Amino acid sequence: MNKYISLIIILLTFSVNIVNAQKTEISGKITEQGTNNPIPYVSIVFKGTYTGTMSDLNGNYNLSSTKPASLIEFTAVGYKMQSFTIKPNQVNKLDVVMVEDVVSLGEVSVRPGENPAIPLFRKIVDHKKANNPSNFPSWQSQLYTKTEIDIKNINGSLRKKKLLKQFDFVFKYIDSLEIEGKTFLPVFFTETVSKYSHNSTLNTNSEEIIANKASGMTSDMITQFTGKMYEGVNPYDNYIMVTDIGLISPLNSLGLQFYHYYLRDSTIVNGRKIYEISFKPKLPQDPTFKGKFWIEDETFALTKVDMQLSVKANVNFLNNLQYSAEYQKNGERWVPRNELLIADLDIQKDKDSEKIGLMGRKTNVYRDFTFGEPPQAAVKQKNAIIVGKDAIKKDDLFWEKSRPIELQKREAGIYSMVDSIKNVPLYKTVAEYLYMFYYGYRDLGKVEVGPYYYLFSSNKIEGARLRLGGRTTTKFNPNLRLNGYGAYGFGDEDFKYGGGFEYYFSKKPRSMVSLQGKHDYELLGKSSNALMEDNILTSILSKHPNTKLNMVDRVVGTFDQEWTKGFSNQLSVTSTHIFSGPYVPFIDPQGNIVPSIKTGEIKLNTRYSPGTNFVQDGFERNTFGNYDPVLNIGVTAGLKGFLGGNYEYLKLDFNLTDKIKLNPFGYLTYYLQAGKIWGNVPFPLMKIHEGNETYAFDLYAFNLMNYQEFVSDTYASLFLEHHFQGFFLNKVPLFKRLKWREVVGMRSLIGNYDEAQHTGLVFPAGMTGLRNTPYTEFSAGIENIFKIIRVDAVWRYNYNENQKTKLGILFSLQITL
Repeated sequence: MNKYISLIIILLTFSVNIVNAQKTEISGKITEQGTNNPIPYVSIVFKGTYTGTMSDLNGNYNLSSTKPASLIEFTAVGYKMQSFTIKPNQVNKLDVVMVEDVVSLGEVSVRPGENPAIPLFRKIVDHKKANNPSNFPSWQSQLYTKTEIDIKNINGSLRKKKLLKQFDFVFKYIDSLEIEGKTFLPVFFTETVSKYSHNSTLNTNSEEIIANKASGMTSDMITQFTGKMYEGVNPYDNYIMVTDIGLISPLNSLGLQFYHYYLRDSTIVNGRKIYEISFKPKLPQDPTFKGKFWIEDETFALTKVDMQLSVKANVNFLNNLQYSAEYQKNGERWVPRNELLIADLDIQKDKDSEKIGLMGRKTNVYRDFTFGEPPQAAVKQKNAIIVGKDAIKKDDLFWEKSRPIELQKREAGIYSMVDSIKNVPLYKTVAEYLYMFYYGYRDLGKVEVGPYYYLFSSNKIEGARLRLGGRTTTKFNPNLRLNGYGAYGFGDEDFKYGGGFEYYFSKKPRSMVSLQGKHDYELLGKSSNALMEDNILTSILSKHPNTKLNMVDRVVGTFDQEWTKGFSNQLSVTSTHIFSGPYVPFIDPQGNIVPSIKTGEIKLNTRYSPGTNFVQDGFERNTFGNYDPVLNIGVTAGLKGFLGGNYEYLKLDFNLTDKIKLNPFGYLTYYLQAGKIWGNVPFPLMKIHEGNETYAFDLYAFNLMNYQEFVSDTYASLFLEHHFQGFFLNKVPLFKRLKWREVVGMRSLIGNYDEAQHTGLVFPAGMTGLRNTPYTEFSAGIENIFKIIRVDAVWRYNYNENQKTKLGILFSLQITL
């Protein structure tokens, strides 16, 4: 009886709401004239409002508003815009047939041989600097953003799968939308209100997130991504960066080399003459767009733009990228009014060959756009994102007052539906295993066990090796993380172990202390990017069993302090005890075995990376999106007698890395490293240059140099690698279908070894100092094979006297767009 009473109350409440808030509703299907094929991604909007939606993959749409609306517009790239009169405050049914907007050179020619769009485009380029919002005087705007992520092509047949029975309530929710055919399963929805600022003096942007409401997501890590900062779309830019791919903007200063432009129409709007220009790529495989833009004749500024990615563009997983924006006049300038960004990503195909993937939609609405100096807090850091302390605590009344556009019925229901999904056991299981795959640890609550890829390995000294480790999580303590591991080798029948703690005084900016200790084997001179010695992949991919291992006892205490975004120091104190090994013995000049050497060190490292962005996820910090240099300078002092140290020395090391955009020719990366060692030290304390004896391509090693082959006390090295992103292969008939991409590289090292200054230990077999000639490698490869494989041919140019081969083929896995 209680259930029936509750149901009656709900129905009565719903009826009252309908009476008190009449709605204008419209639904239907959109098809193409002549073919009757459904048209997806059609923009549908009640004219004069921000209320709108888009058609799904089957051309279906559904739109409603509590505000009276009598005119509706349908627009899509490549089709003529259509508008219809509808009945306000009623339910309307309207199927629309879109007419293709055919481009014809003959229609727009003013005189033989002249395309009138070309002189207009040149005017646009001449005025780009003045019209680009990035070049405006300092400005601020309140920004409303809503973002939705869906799994696409979820069809009714999935309901029959036993595995998905736990999600049956989701399909009921989808059915309630009354959308025919295949549809989308919402998995994430969020709204954000922020203050967005541009500082023209420093050429920086900042965003203060005032409020954020997300479906099941309440962390600062998610909140940082919900504003505009990480969107990065500006049609005035020459290139729109999507990870490392520079998509060529239709307003590129060299656009005439990549696009055909056509003058479609000119109209008078509010006393201003507006030109409509369409564009399409000359080479469909280039990372280009097709679409239209509208410009004012006096300023040659954008008033509107609609564009979508070329279907054949060499971009992984991205089936479609669509961007539209409208601008409004503010004084003498056209400033942003609203933006819509849609990303359609393919993941896999099901048995019916329908692509299962993700659909992301993001809407930005600007309000109260004003010029003037930004607040002081907004100018302190480059690209700063500030999350308000109570950003995720705003109530429903705040959101009702702050939304410039009304939520659709479908959107309003996503919050509760997605929060319910989080409680489904299958969802929890999948989420846990995805976390394990990414971080390497199995989350058990207050403790994580792993990394799983260290569980088993083998080498020549230990034989088969088992390792088990773990660490605590923020559920144990939000500021303290304990960690430890134990390992056993069945060949040497010996235990190894390690462990320590990290304590965070602050995570943003980072301020922490740590203490770590270990008793385990190490490969001296291993690159920072190499697989660890006890990683199972090292055992699988090694060209031969690893023998160059030494037992090491090490205790390191560190203090990390991030002073400001991108600038930090690390002070460390280290005690190290390195033992002679069976394959890397310590022998003095008289031929006697030296059992071990000890050092006591103090090191100060300075890191400067002004363009690095990161998100904090508990204890983990993930960096991304950096096209600025990253500089590290380290000074290490070894003190005799300090912590039992046997040697007095001073080390200076320096490295600089950067990624340089060279669109449309891809990008160039370089890694510069240099250093100097003063003092009489044995070879384990010198610079042992990074070699590689696996089939895996190492980004920070010399891939045909043997482990521990060269040492130096003074050295400099340069790594260069250019990724052409398919610039050449996109133009070759066969290869352009494969979407392979070219990469070439060069690595060179010059070093010096003063034998008179280092008399403690003799070099083991196979180790030597560099001569006056730089060691050099060249490489050429293909990446993006099956979207994840990279193959490089590496040629060792010199120092080949004792080498069996000068050419090697190496592999690596990478996932990029």
